[in-house]
Amino acid sequence: MTFSKPLGTLVAAAALSAAIAAPAAARDIKIGHFGAPGTPFDQGVQYFAEQVEALSDGEYTVTNFPSGQLGNEAQQIGALQGGLQEMLITSSTNLIKYNELFQLIDLPFAFEDDAATDKVLLGDVGEEMLAGLDGSGMKGLTFIDNGFRDLSNSERPIESLADFDGLSFRVIGAPVFINTFSALGTNPVPMPFPEVYTALETGTVDGQDNPLITVRDVNFFEVQDYLTTSKHAYSALVLLVSQPFWNSLSDEDKAMLQDAADAAALENRKIMRAAVEDAKAFLSSEEGGMTISEFTPEARAEIVEAVAPVTEELLTDAIRPLYEEMQSTLAAD
Repeated sequence: MTFSKPLGTLVAAAALSAAIAAPAAARDIKIGHFGAPGTPFDQGVQYFAEQVEALSDGEYTVTNFPSGQLGNEAQQIGALQGGLQEMLITSSTNLIKYNELFQLIDLPFAFEDDAATDKVLLGDVGEEMLAGLDGSGMKGLTFIDNGFRDLSNSERPIESLADFDGLSFRVIGAPVFINTFSALGTNPVPMPFPEVYTALETGTVDGQDNPLITVRDVNFFEVQDYLTTSKHAYSALVLLVSQPFWNSLSDEDKAMLQDAADAAALENRKIMRAAVEDAKAFLSSEEGGMTISEFTPEARAEIVEAVAPVTEELLTDAIRPLYEEMQSTLAAD
């Protein structure tokens, strides 16, 4: 004689078996940023997404939202703080109100070259800056490279402090930029970015400052003859994670996400710096048509001395100790 199990028991057993056999659904991480799709910067974000999925064995996926698709900086920062968005890459300048240590990155001529930025931001000083976000509703995982700002103008090569005298430059409307260009002897003109090309074309301003990739990609070379690789300002971005989301992760998953961020920071630098060299080669070519200059060590030293009062004014008592540590780090072999 055989006995059959009740139908409900069989259904429950089948469901349990299917649940055990089926892989758990991947947890999705939304990351927002402001680079355009397919640009070198966006390629670095895609690399981060690949690292997360590989290191988590597919337990996490990353959905990339470029070009501010999730909102402006303030909106996305608010979404992170509220746990509505998992990750964001934004300028360190946008985070100064949450942590004034980031002001150190915006100091004029703070870094001499790429190696100097890595020495500071990927080391102990950078770690202290990121730690200063504690309590903001966001956690900083690493710094992302967005390159140096360089100078272009339509009047003459700029190779020394004297060459700045009397020129007008479009600048970002932040006090540090206005004060820096005033200290250099120029007439700084704050202006929205979409207006810059026409202002250069019509001679409303003589020059502007932007990364070389921007000079190439928005065709400033068509209306500017001279380029100086001045590296007068560095543009650092911060890879942020929502604190509520971070708190929901296991220690193992936190370590995985940090490892993916560290790997992406290095890959981002390779991609961006190769792109800068490509842009420089184009701008100096026959098609780009620009005359490229750079400062000698002596000229740079004179220029740095001229903007020293701008730096001193920005050094509050709260950030001066880390500034001194930053200088020690830069001076160390």
